[in-house]
This record gives sequence, C-alpha cells and structure tokens, in this order.
Amino acid sequence: MEINKPLEAESIPSTLHVEKDAIYSKIAWRIMPILLISYIVGYLDRVGISFAKFQMMPDLLGSNVGMAETVYGLGAGVFFIGYIIAGVPSNILLSRYGARRIIAFLMIVWGTISMLTMFITTPTQFYIARFLLGIAEAGFYPGVILYLTYWFPSSRRAKMTALFVCGIPISNIIGGPLCGWIIESMDGLMNLSGWKWLFFISGPRALITALVIFLFLDNTYSKAKWLTKREKDLIDEDMKEAKRQQSTSCNSGKEWTTKEMLKSWNFSKMSLICFCTVMGQGGLAFWVPTIIKDTGVESVFDVGVMTMFPYMLAVVAMLWAARSSDKYRERRWHMIVPFLIAAVALICIGLFQDDKTAVMIALCVAVAASLVPSPLFWSLPNAIFTGGCAATCIALINSFANIGGFISPYIIGYFKSISGDNLLAMCILALMMICGAILTYTVPAKLVNK
Repeated sequence: MEINKPLEAESIPSTLHVEKDAIYSKIAWRIMPILLISYIVGYLDRVGISFAKFQMMPDLLGSNVGMAETVYGLGAGVFFIGYIIAGVPSNILLSRYGARRIIAFLMIVWGTISMLTMFITTPTQFYIARFLLGIAEAGFYPGVILYLTYWFPSSRRAKMTALFVCGIPISNIIGGPLCGWIIESMDGLMNLSGWKWLFFISGPRALITALVIFLFLDNTYSKAKWLTKREKDLIDEDMKEAKRQQSTSCNSGKEWTTKEMLKSWNFSKMSLICFCTVMGQGGLAFWVPTIIKDTGVESVFDVGVMTMFPYMLAVVAMLWAARSSDKYRERRWHMIVPFLIAAVALICIGLFQDDKTAVMIALCVAVAASLVPSPLFWSLPNAIFTGGCAATCIALINSFANIGGFISPYIIGYFKSISGDNLLAMCILALMMICGAILTYTVPAKLVNK
C-alpha cells in the first residue's frame, strides 16, 4: 500500500503558508457551522422516521401490522426516488442562482412537508409524503458538495467535506435520545401520538435554519464582504493552480464537457463507487434503532441513547480519515480499508444478532466504517472532471448512487419480514462494500491523489 509523503511546508514560503491557513480557517469558521447545522436539521428527519416507525406503523396498518417491516422499508426507500428525480435540476439551479437562495428555499419546503407528515393515516399517504420529501431534499447534499468547490481548493476540501458529512452522525447523536424522549414523553399529549409530535416539531426548526442561511451564507468567496481583497486574491490564486493541475493531469489541459463526461468510464466508475457507499449508509441509517431494539431493548428512549454510540465513533473516524487523507494527499486506500472493515462488521451483525454486546460492537464499527468513504469519495470525481460539467457531474453521480438509498432499506425490510432475521440482508450490504473497495482500487492513483 503506497501512501504519499505529507506536503512539505518548505515548498511554500512559511509566512504565505501560515497566511493561507488563517484565511481558510476564517472561511471554515464562517460557513461550515451554517452548513453543518443545516445538514443536521435535514438529516434529523431520517433519524426521526427510524424512531417514529415503532408507533407509526401500528397506527397506519392496524390489523395488518405483520407488514410493518416491508411497508416501512419501502417508504424509507421511496424517499430516494424523489431524491433521484430532483437531484440534477436542483444542482443546476444552485449553480445558476446561488446556494443562499436555493438551499434556503429547499429547507422551507422540506420543513413544511415534514411537518405535514403528522396528518398521514395510510401507507399510501406515507409513501407520497416520503416521495415529496425526497424531492425537497434532493438538491441540498450535492449542492453543498458543489458549493465547497467554490471556497476550498482540492487539497483542503476532504477535511471540509468530512466536517459537513459529520452532520449524519451528529444528527444521530442528538436525535436518537431526543426522538426517543419525544415519542415516549409526548405520546397522548393533546390526543396526538408521540410520532406525530415528532414530525410537527421538525417544521419550525427547518424554517428558522432557512432564515439563517438566507441572511448569512454568501454564494462565493468573491462576494464575501468579510474577506479582504488580499485574502480573495490568494484564494483565487489557489483555485487557478488547482484547476490547472486538474486539467493537466486529467485531460491534457482540456476541460471536460458534459457529453465527454457521460461517455467516460471514469464517470461510470465514480457512480458505482458512490452507489456502493450509499447502499451501506442507507441500509443502516433507517434500521439502526430497529437492529438495537431487536436485541431486547424495550424503551424507545433507551434505544435512542444506545444509537448515540455508533455515531460518536463515526465522528472520530471520519475526521481522522479526512485529515490523514489531506495530509498525505492519498484518497484510495483511505476509502478501501473502511469499505472492507464495514463489510466484516455487517456480516457480524447478521451472525450474532441475538447477542446484544456483539451486535453493538459490530454496529459501532459498521456505522463508522461505512460513513468514512463518503466525504473522501467526492475528492475523486472533483479531481477528474473539471469545467462547466462539475455541477451536473456531482448531481448525476449523487442521483444514481441514491438508487442504492432506495434499494437498501427495502432489502432489509423485505428479507427481515420473510426470514425473521437480518443475516441475508447484511450479507448483501457487505457485498456492496467489497465491490466499492474493488472499484476504488481500480481508480488510477495519479488522477486522484492530490
């Protein structure tokens, strides 16, 4: 396994190096808290639905409660159908009109839809609500991935992307106990079930976050009034240098067009790698509380507390891997190893599902390892595809990958309903992790290790 040497500080005049570090730190402290909080608020919906399941499915299905696992798995997956449909248009709009307006608008829409979910009474309405929510959320994640390319050169982007994607584990750390507490303590208040209160509360927090985004998030560094001309010039210099390096190494100095990108095997490979990543994440995101509850934990609040531990480990793993990846300018092995670790842990979840301790250990490792490749992955297509196709590239890859987000929750629900356990479903997800590792290994190191 070849790891590049760390970038030598002596290759840049020391005072300039320190000055640039200070500039990017200033940018990070300004925009990253807004983006991170926004992602936490958005992702709390997925945390919420995984806990609402315990009360919502009996309310929606009545005497057909035996279909709960399949109905829930399909509803969780339908979210990604809307996500896939709206992903590219949303990203094109963001690149044209700016992140401030589009992301704020998306948060208003998804907050409204999430709040209205409290009124559903049938599985069909559940599917429709999740589909519409997927459309509303579609532009946020790929939009932010694109947005970060406007502020940070490729050599600094993995750490920032990882910090943003930390919204996933942080939302689970916060949301697990919170959702469990709301469902148990507010159940019956004003004759409403706890799961309905869970969705009602989600609306206002999204609307408040949208207002913060609209007021404080700048579209690009060139329009940021809080940066000096000197700071903007240095960022511009870094961006031009990064663009020159990408164009030279990837396509002999020629920028990619969308047509060339779509015909490229590298684009297909990137889409498949991202698909494998989402298969693991999507399968676990909607089912972690259920997996824990199946070990014999009765209280929904206790399930929420136990949900914190896998995601606490994930935060540490993601930030460490991103920092190491940026330091050594190495991407592939920082993804391959977590892919393989996740595969082993997923199989262990299925093999030892009656052993609470073994399941918790395997779940902690599987969640952390499956989340590590996600922020690092975006360094790959961003290093290869340059020019006007960037927004379309990110959105198309993300949209295709989220087919895995539709499939994986349904796979777990379907096989769980017919077999009564998780083994076969976990083995399928593990196979996807192994495929992701193999595909990542086939990416030429010289294209992406920057």
